[in-house]
Amino acid sequence: MIGFRRAGLDTLLGLCVLGYAVISFYLVEYLQQSYSRDITSERTQYLSQQLALVRSRIEAILTSEIFLASGLTSYLTVMPNSTAHEWRPIAEQIVSSAPHIRNVAIAPDNVVQFIYPLEGNQQALGMDYLEHPQQLRTVNVARQTQKIFVAGPLTLVQGGMGVIARMPIFANSPMNTEYWGTCSVVLDWDKLLADAGIHDFPQGIQVAMRGVDGTGELGAVFYGQANTFQRPILIENVHLMSGSWQLALKADADAFSPPSWLRNHLIRICGYLLAIALFLTMVLMFKAYRNAQRYSFEDVLTKLANRRRVQEVLQHLLRRKCRFAILNIDLNHFKQVNDNFGHIVGDALLREVAQRLQGSSRSYDTVARVGGDEFLLVLPRVSRLHDLNTICQKIRQQVADIPFAYQGIKLHISLSIGFAIYPDDGEDIEELLHGADRAMYDDKHRS
Repeated sequence: MIGFRRAGLDTLLGLCVLGYAVISFYLVEYLQQSYSRDITSERTQYLSQQLALVRSRIEAILTSEIFLASGLTSYLTVMPNSTAHEWRPIAEQIVSSAPHIRNVAIAPDNVVQFIYPLEGNQQALGMDYLEHPQQLRTVNVARQTQKIFVAGPLTLVQGGMGVIARMPIFANSPMNTEYWGTCSVVLDWDKLLADAGIHDFPQGIQVAMRGVDGTGELGAVFYGQANTFQRPILIENVHLMSGSWQLALKADADAFSPPSWLRNHLIRICGYLLAIALFLTMVLMFKAYRNAQRYSFEDVLTKLANRRRVQEVLQHLLRRKCRFAILNIDLNHFKQVNDNFGHIVGDALLREVAQRLQGSSRSYDTVARVGGDEFLLVLPRVSRLHDLNTICQKIRQQVADIPFAYQGIKLHISLSIGFAIYPDDGEDIEELLHGADRAMYDDKHRS
């Protein structure tokens, strides 16, 4: 029965360990995934701020420098008969104050007659927009709307990429019925993007723009890859004076990986170490509890059951109303062994007797040391005098008939045995123990 109880406890303990391992695993992995999501969210927020910053810088550069150049159109509106000699100082001031303006071109009747600076832009001088339909289209849009129109980005006649702000000029403002021509301000596209910070995104991040001529999400892609707009993680709209561009950001598969393996698995490492430490602590505490419990029922010298354990076994048998017997065994002349040979020999003798008593008992019998040289045996399912006499004879043969030898000392062992039967000799523990003790002393007096 004790074996079944122990097997049941071992099974329960195994299930508890398995449950702890499963719970720890899922808890640590949940925290790791939550931590990874937080890292991803943090990096997404960082990228969102960066993209918003790029968008705001593009808008600020375009707005400030185009409006700076609009001062020249205001002058031409008031002074339509002025000459290139008078335009030059104003254009020079505009270009020197706006680092992204590549040149300023004035085209009376849509023919470019003035460019500043001329160096590097000679090919555009004298260009008739009527002969360049693509550019004429944007000039006409500005003329029809009577507002600044931002064209491009596009490839310039003089080479390179640029954004062109078309500013219509009318000689009879504010009626604006007499079209004078147009003023075009060309901004350096590559420099504008660089200063806006579009190249500052970390590796693995794709950025693209679309919406040529301010057509927004409906326009063609003019920067980056078109597939960036397929499931982008972030989108920003760059608002122009006429229409908008659309910025999109997309991350590669490994773009959101933390910078180090340690940071990526930080929660997992700490979690499992903590789980293992907690498990080992619980194991040590459980082992300490089991040891304390075992020692509380165990005789320190002989490792047999002690008096407390005997009391527990007897109470269990009484509750079940089982018939049983108890044997009280005492070593004769043990005090003389201690006095003549010392306590070391006496302790060795007690351990030897304990081993012989265990060897002569059944697996479900309880063998205990309840005093200095006093032992007690609890024998379940034994209640006949004949059986008890046979057991006592067997014990005397296996314990007392063989001399005890220790470091050259040879001693003969003599036992006194008394027994009591439940319920014949008593119905409570004290009565049974007293009966067995009395019978043992009767046997001692006879020996």
